[in-house]
Amino acid sequence: MNVIDIRESSELCTEACWTAYDLALDKEVNESLIRKLGELGSLLYLSGLKEPFYRIEGRLFMIKGLEGKKVLRVAMLIGEEHIVEKVKHIVETCG
Repeated sequence: MNVIDIRESSELCTEACWTAYDLALDKEVNESLIRKLGELGSLLYLSGLKEPFYRIEGRLFMIKGLEGKKVLRVAMLIGEEHIVEKVKHIVETCG
């Protein structure tokens, strides 16, 4: 799986010192990728929903999205943008 685009999210929380990026993927997010990303923090995965939702929370970041979509959002405290590269690496090695 490849990250084909990274864009600053339109839903910014700069007043709270947070920023977010949307990662566009060439394939749909699947359970395997969700579980791998879940190793970065605390995973909430609601697989029984019509559109399964996931959220991974760490002390300085959050990753969220819907299983089956070709995009995921990474939000982080300003200054912690390196998490985007870590997520990109996991996405591209999880396949």
